[in-house]
Amino acid sequence: MENRKRFPIPDEFLWPDYAGGSIANVPATVAALLDAPFVGLPPLRDELWRPIADGVKRVIVLVVDAWGWNLLEQERERIGSLLGMTAVQSQLTSIFPSTTVAALSSLWTGAAPAQHSMVGLRLFMPDYAVITQMLSFTPTFGKYPDALIDAGLEPESFLAVPGLAEQLAAADIETHAFKGREIVHSALSKMHDRGVTGEHGFSSVADMMVQMRRLLEEKAGERLFVNAYWPMVDTLSHAYGWDDEAVAAELRSVLHLLQVELLDKLSAEAKDGTALFIVADHGQVVTPPEQRILLDDHPRLKQMLLMRPSGEPRTAYLYAKHGRQADILRYIEEELGHAMVAFPADEALTAGMLGPLPHAPQTAERVGDIIVAMRQGYVLLTTNEIEKADKMQGRHGGMTRAEMQVPWLGFRLDRR
Repeated sequence: MENRKRFPIPDEFLWPDYAGGSIANVPATVAALLDAPFVGLPPLRDELWRPIADGVKRVIVLVVDAWGWNLLEQERERIGSLLGMTAVQSQLTSIFPSTTVAALSSLWTGAAPAQHSMVGLRLFMPDYAVITQMLSFTPTFGKYPDALIDAGLEPESFLAVPGLAEQLAAADIETHAFKGREIVHSALSKMHDRGVTGEHGFSSVADMMVQMRRLLEEKAGERLFVNAYWPMVDTLSHAYGWDDEAVAAELRSVLHLLQVELLDKLSAEAKDGTALFIVADHGQVVTPPEQRILLDDHPRLKQMLLMRPSGEPRTAYLYAKHGRQADILRYIEEELGHAMVAFPADEALTAGMLGPLPHAPQTAERVGDIIVAMRQGYVLLTTNEIEKADKMQGRHGGMTRAEMQVPWLGFRLDRR
């Protein structure tokens, strides 16, 4: 905390609350509810889960990708009946960078990004001499899915900390993961699902809810953890912006089907001792064309870089040519300070921006020399990204409040 106080950030940014108010604290909370030992960040603060903790035998965590707090506030009146059922209703922070691969890794491990080492969508991998897109483990210069796995990378050993499901399994608690059929066997799933008892692929949100209900009925009375992940709010927010009516309609559809296909149809036996939490991995911010910063428009900056940025357009990791770190920091402050804030990477890590110590040994080399966080709706784009930019009205990865603030809703199913 003292390091954080000595490391000021702009008012529009929100520091991740790794001490008990972030999504990275959810796994320890699940373990505490199920009375299982856990090694990782501490649980959420007591008021965020203890009101529904007594007698819990089963925990469900539904992750709605990109359901930011701003979207909850926009839709509050329309989803009021569901919100009225909550025993716990609060706000958490995402992690930094607020991007899916890092956030889901935190939700599956209970560790911050600097601790589990999955610190962004595009990471420089020195062992393979390439910047890798971490959703498909392909080099960023071409589409070669799982290319790094073919080169020898093992997804199961990539994260530098144990998984939540592994720790629950040691306490004889089953974990079941629900996700889209197309990603059940992906490298990222193999990374997250260490120790998972059952992997359940679905084709639609209705399919997900029905499958979850069947599992809860089948396992009635058993200690159990269920993790369910729905990506479409994020997909639509990227395409149209988080405030588009299609995004709101998608969110309402998810919550409606949760109500009518899961909550309303579960038997009393299946509800007994069951707690349900809904959370998001991050929010989104609208990124208009006029706030695109093209690296090619800044040849002096480009000349000082060793290679193209890694990370992502909302949070970039810069690798400086030898002796040019200070020059890059000065250039960004003087020429681009309206659009971004640059931090020396070692200082940001020491301050705990990406999580408290101890850090994974790979983290420092994966964040480079300078961490750049974008203001407002600005993005930093390279030439190969310009063509796709018009398809991305909304983005995430940065530290603005729109990206960092997410809902945390808790229900006790046997008290409805």
